[in-house]
Amino acid sequence: MMHNILFLGGAGFIGSNLIRTLITRSDDVKLYVLEPPFANISRLDGMDVQVFRGTLQDIDFVQTIIEANKIDIVIHLVATIIPGSTFEDYKREYQQVIFPTIELMQYCAQKDIKFVYFSSGGTVYGNRTDMTPFKETDPMAPISYYGWSKQMMENSILYVHRTAGLRYLVVRPSNPYGHGQNIHAKQGLIAVALGKILAGEPIEVWGDGSNVRDYIYINDLSEIFCQLLENDICNTTLNIGSGVGESINDIINVLKYTVSEEVRVEYQSARKVDVAHMILDTSRLRKYVDVEFTPLKKGIALFYREIKGLTQTKF
Repeated sequence: MMHNILFLGGAGFIGSNLIRTLITRSDDVKLYVLEPPFANISRLDGMDVQVFRGTLQDIDFVQTIIEANKIDIVIHLVATIIPGSTFEDYKREYQQVIFPTIELMQYCAQKDIKFVYFSSGGTVYGNRTDMTPFKETDPMAPISYYGWSKQMMENSILYVHRTAGLRYLVVRPSNPYGHGQNIHAKQGLIAVALGKILAGEPIEVWGDGSNVRDYIYINDLSEIFCQLLENDICNTTLNIGSGVGESINDIINVLKYTVSEEVRVEYQSARKVDVAHMILDTSRLRKYVDVEFTPLKKGIALFYREIKGLTQTKF
């Protein structure tokens, strides 16, 4: 069955990888992307995708795109804030992203358009001091404005589903890393650490490095997501992660083993917005997909080799 898919924020790290994988896997998709006028869309170079320039706030323009191109799936990847963002950042996110998206959900429900939302397995659950993996049925208790914004979006999706019959899929990815990730950004430990190493700068660690996260190689995330689309999984929420916890210090040790440059680390005071342990329970996900996860050491080595342009890297 042919699908016409509109990506909101598809030129970013995750979106561009999803699009590349979809194009590789299927001839039965037409892909469209909506990006703000100022957004860098270079990650989409060479891909068969039509790009529109506009914002979510211009809901009439978004609806025109959907109607003119017979869109039947909308994939929402837009976010303007990160885990360390302030209340002022959150207010802007609410005005520019959350409220317009709620209006878009209502429209999708009316037109029977499937709405897919990328939430956050890393922040929406909140804090946990033990190593018990988070299940989708666990309560959402975020401790950052970023996590709170994701919770608001998820709750809005469920509301529109209950009241207007919205068909939806919410995915909660862990911490993806790999091809196309910005090594000079403010989030994404592995990418930022590699950027610091290659620049000859120390890696900044908030706290003692014992915080645990669930990391997933971007190719694995893309493969899983494409299977979910192909199987038309609807009206559920799914964790997408490796199901394995690695501390910041574990990541640093892998980097020391992998790279040829010196690895320096600066430990700073812990931040209140950072959860102690975050591992995702993926038992529900495994009912729907079949994927072999890339080992962390191999994934980091592949990413490092790509960034540096090496032909050989230690595995």
